[in-house]
Amino acid sequence: MPAQLILVVAYASNRVIGRDNALPWRLRGDLAHFKRTTLGHPIVMGRKTWESLGRPLPGRQNIVITRDPAYAAEGATVVHTLEDALAAAGDAARVFVIGGAQIYAAALDRADMLIATEVHADVPGDAWFPPLPAGQWRESSREPQPSEDGLGYDFVTYDRVRA
Repeated sequence: MPAQLILVVAYASNRVIGRDNALPWRLRGDLAHFKRTTLGHPIVMGRKTWESLGRPLPGRQNIVITRDPAYAAEGATVVHTLEDALAAAGDAARVFVIGGAQIYAAALDRADMLIATEVHADVPGDAWFPPLPAGQWRESSREPQPSEDGLGYDFVTYDRVRA
């Protein structure tokens, strides 16, 4: 059985996910949720996301997608396509895509689940999460979280609607 492909993302009300290759907020609860969700599973990210982290995330197989054939990422597996990333994850039951915008866009049509942190604010940014195609996704859970730094947010899970 193929791995379950899950997108993990935090986005603002206006779909912004980043600005200047960084998150536009720092929410401790969101970071802890991200760690709990992804720990022990392969994580797939683009080169810019990898570089923004500055190091491999511990307790997870880090897989980096880049078009650069000479790119090296110490502590990570470097691949060139989403298909290669899934193959590199081996027989993992769940594979988590953690960004950025180009990788989310490439993976959205193949994803089985979306685990989102929906931040209740419009923020300036230069990277966005694509809108979910109508009729293809169903909200299965929503957990409001305590505000941090004046920002309210919810943890929301969406499941792909299967025909």
